[in-house]
Amino acid sequence: MRGKMPHAKTLVLLMCLCISSIHPAGAGFSPGSAADSLAAQAVIRRDTYGVPHILAESEAAAAFAQGYATAEDHVHELARLFLRARSEEASVFGPRFAESDLLTLELGMREGAKAGYRKMAPWATRILDAYAAGYNLYLDRHRGELPSWVRPVDGIDVLAHARRVILMEFSMDLRALRDVARPRTAPPAAEEGSFKGSNMWAIGRERSASGRGLLLANPHLAWGGSQLFHEVHLTVPGRINISGATLIGTPGVAIGFNEHLGWSHTVNTHDSTDIYELTLGGTDGDRYIYDGLPHPLEKSEITIRVLTDQGLETRTKEIYRSHHGPVLRREASKAYAFKFASLDEYRFVEQWHLMAKATGLEEFRRILDMQAIPMFNIVYADREGNIFYIFNGRFPERPAGFHWSGVVPGNTSASEWNRMLPQARLPQLVNPPGGYVQNCNSSPWYTNLRNPIDRRLFPADLTPNFNDLRSQLSLQMLENDDSITLEEVLAYKNNTKLLLADRIKESLLAIARNQATDGGLSKAVRVLEAWDNSAARDSRGGVLFAAFWEQYRRKAKPVFEVEWSERAPAATPRGIGDPAAALRCLADAAAQVEQKFGRLDVPWGEVYRLRRGTVDVPLGGHTGELGAFRIVGYEEEKDGRFAARGGDSYVLAVEFTSPPTAYSVTAYSQSSNPASRHHTDQSLLFAREEWKRAWFTEEDIAKNLSRSYRPGEK
Repeated sequence: MRGKMPHAKTLVLLMCLCISSIHPAGAGFSPGSAADSLAAQAVIRRDTYGVPHILAESEAAAAFAQGYATAEDHVHELARLFLRARSEEASVFGPRFAESDLLTLELGMREGAKAGYRKMAPWATRILDAYAAGYNLYLDRHRGELPSWVRPVDGIDVLAHARRVILMEFSMDLRALRDVARPRTAPPAAEEGSFKGSNMWAIGRERSASGRGLLLANPHLAWGGSQLFHEVHLTVPGRINISGATLIGTPGVAIGFNEHLGWSHTVNTHDSTDIYELTLGGTDGDRYIYDGLPHPLEKSEITIRVLTDQGLETRTKEIYRSHHGPVLRREASKAYAFKFASLDEYRFVEQWHLMAKATGLEEFRRILDMQAIPMFNIVYADREGNIFYIFNGRFPERPAGFHWSGVVPGNTSASEWNRMLPQARLPQLVNPPGGYVQNCNSSPWYTNLRNPIDRRLFPADLTPNFNDLRSQLSLQMLENDDSITLEEVLAYKNNTKLLLADRIKESLLAIARNQATDGGLSKAVRVLEAWDNSAARDSRGGVLFAAFWEQYRRKAKPVFEVEWSERAPAATPRGIGDPAAALRCLADAAAQVEQKFGRLDVPWGEVYRLRRGTVDVPLGGHTGELGAFRIVGYEEEKDGRFAARGGDSYVLAVEFTSPPTAYSVTAYSQSSNPASRHHTDQSLLFAREEWKRAWFTEEDIAKNLSRSYRPGEK
């Protein structure tokens, strides 16, 4: 940006002066208030798609404006999430939230936030407090429009919410919490039904057509609640200039780019949770034996309020804690304690802010040494064409000799772990041969096919070994293009191919042709023969294939003729493993599709829809189980159609030109308020497989400005 920076800085100063003349400092606020001071230091510029580009004099003022802007777009969702983090959801919404409230309290999400807040650097607590103050200002300005349960928050509430989402909804093995006594066979994979997955690419100078770095960020989450992404651009001249997205309620940017570099995350399948079996002793049963000596269990009581038909009632629970962590189940002579590597972690908001201010690869990697972000793969790209991947997280360095995927004996210090694997001992690649790194939630070993990571160099309990079809399609696209442009990245992201069809369709057709004596099966064969193996909106045959697979995957034994193999990680599985089940399921699927939709070759988009507000349009894409890269999770509705409920959420593609060239789209648009004109505008783009520019320079923001205002102004 050498030739452009002086002009851009001058424009920032001119815009500040211009806006100050239109919006006098402190307009609409009581003199001397903290909100007055912060609001006077920040301007929210909404572009034509409603994305807030915040220009502020300090990082605290930027956080204040971000809290206000997020409330403008998602106040009801955010207010409920703050209730949840305080274990107060059942007090408003009833008994079905009581168990969640108790668990949040028992695991100390808010208490851990209080303790962490006291340890944080002052600059970080100022950001948390300012974000809360901006949110509170919105509540104050709109109190008459909001239900009474929407309440003000403080910086600790913001941190508690972030802890609850990142730790309880992503990092912990909640399966272990649900049944602490049953041995686990493996760490839980990212479940397609939960939408917790993602795609991401970083393309370096060796493979980029321009020699500059390219980044594709593509998280897959549910389209509501705690998993909503909010796009934002934060600029504090001389301090920070970051554009991207974060989960609502979390200050800053968790996935995004600045002038120099960018990064993205995917969920990594890992195991950082253990269950220890304790042997109880003592006359009162409140002691456990450890290294032959009795140790007391810490006993306390937690209380929540629950709204019932009779009004608010109080529920209490006695809880116990060992030195391992919370005791989640007690029997006559045994107890089971839960140990989690990040239970007390609180610094991930701080780390994301530092990542956002990095200017190069080495600085970025030094920031990762904090290891405050408890999980998530990371890919990185920059304007020098560097790329980087790491299987990031806080993972225990466990002693040998124990079955860590099951219940571990907790009566001995021999089974104790107290250290995390340092960043240097986690799987990673820097500028590998082939010029790309990618991850689509599979094992780190297959990040780059030309330089696979040797899994034997890492602890066996770190992560399971697999490379699913979505990841294989990702690798296929990258390996087949030696010179990739930003325009090609945009097109590849919307690839609607279903790799599963490439792997099993010919085998299925060969079986079916020999048995296609009835009209229904013969017709199904003809439809699948003509089908293009995609989930494109106008594709004909995909609906039949998806209906077949839904039955076959549950009934076939085995499912594939050739199962996935580490020896051919991007070419297996393949073939039909149970021909008899395949014939039955294809016949049943054909009858079902014809009965529901009147024909077997019904266009994909006639059945699979994006329905939001008044919008009801065809939508391409499906789940990774079918080998899709454009991920959409659907739920069947009363009319037999399938409506999107999750998958591709915030999607970003960046080329690190100077300044960066970026495109983005949010599948559910910028606002969850049905009255907002930004409730569906990006959803229509997403359905049409189109993008919008992610405006980054002051010149482009000014050209595409819809509204400019200070927090609190109407």
